Amino acid sequence: MCDRNGGWRLQQWLTEQIDSEIYPGLIWENEEKTMLRIPWKHAGKQDYNQEVDASIFKAWAVFKGKFKEGDKAEQATWKTRLRCALNKSPDFEEVTDRSQLDISEPYKVYRIVPEEEQKCECPCLGVGQWLPEPPCIDEYLGIIKRSPSPPQETCRNPPIPDWWVQQPNPALPLNGYSSYEQHHSGYSQMVISLFYGGRLVGHITTSCSKGCWLLLSQPSSHSEKLYTLEHAQFPSTDAIQNDRQKWITRKLFRHLERGVLLHSNKQGIFIKRLCQGRVFWSGNTMVYKDRPNKLDRDEVVKIFDTNLFFRELQQYYNNQGRFLDSRVMLCFGEEFPDTVPLRCKLILVQVEQLCVRQVVEEAGKTCSSSPMIFQDICATHQQPLFRENQQIAV
Repeated sequence: MCDRNGGWRLQQWLTEQIDSEIYPGLIWENEEKTMLRIPWKHAGKQDYNQEVDASIFKAWAVFKGKFKEGDKAEQATWKTRLRCALNKSPDFEEVTDRSQLDISEPYKVYRIVPEEEQKCECPCLGVGQWLPEPPCIDEYLGIIKRSPSPPQETCRNPPIPDWWVQQPNPALPLNGYSSYEQHHSGYSQMVISLFYGGRLVGHITTSCSKGCWLLLSQPSSHSEKLYTLEHAQFPSTDAIQNDRQKWITRKLFRHLERGVLLHSNKQGIFIKRLCQGRVFWSGNTMVYKDRPNKLDRDEVVKIFDTNLFFRELQQYYNNQGRFLDSRVMLCFGEEFPDTVPLRCKLILVQVEQLCVRQVVEEAGKTCSSSPMIFQDICATHQQPLFRENQQIAV
């Protein structure tokens, strides 16, 4: 049975705290008292006051028996516990359109979900019978690793750097392989493949020379500076067959709303992470091949070097190297690369320059000694596997 008592206790407790008027900023959002506003100031702000801004989170920790006077104050943990409880409870649903996180006194808005709606949305074994409510992602997946993020004011509407517009670059001479120059005008195009749990769920070929914005949904008006980029959306999770995998993927998407920017030119493939959730990657510019590579937020990173690829491809033709993989992999929310098979990852995105892919395919027709590179990154002959103990990083 779902933890209806736990959800009811949270709803009753929050209602009591609002009515007490003890906590600044904790108020009803509407006259009907169907939505509530919770102050949500980041501890990194200069005017942050723990006694005021963390008071409601501390009160919940005290109520749950997780903190008593004299213990070490951990405001980040307090906030995580309340957020976790809200996300876990079927009685609450965040209203992101009303939440304001980029103002001097930020807050989140939650709607109290009527019981009849909960029954409609919760998968049922029979009439009036509930499936177990999945645990909060924080509790279920263990300690979530978090990366420091700049203040919300600088993240909400990040400007496009002057670099992002493709600039002409001198041609790279490559003796013995003229196809490289024949394809030079198409380096701005990318082939993007998306995988959920090892299954291919989307395939995109970009065409905009300024780049691509891969995100959860169409951008809002405050991001008009990004409108010159091509927009690509993550596919729906409806195709995921495993219910628990689908639920966790949707939870993870809450942290990936703003997605990433991708740009391709003759120099290579570049990326800029905008989303809150962490993103890991692999490509031929990695310094370390045997450990996870994390993208820092709001930094432009070169994840594929086209010149390097063709130099090493030339070495291969001269029998001085191995045949190389021209693809870049992005892994959202899980450390990568690591020892976990790719087919076990929740969200993978494969990126490749279109012209480089064409060159590789041409080479593959004459290089029977290296057929493995042309298999899908998530081998189709292997059954995708969802792991109950997957560690998500947001």
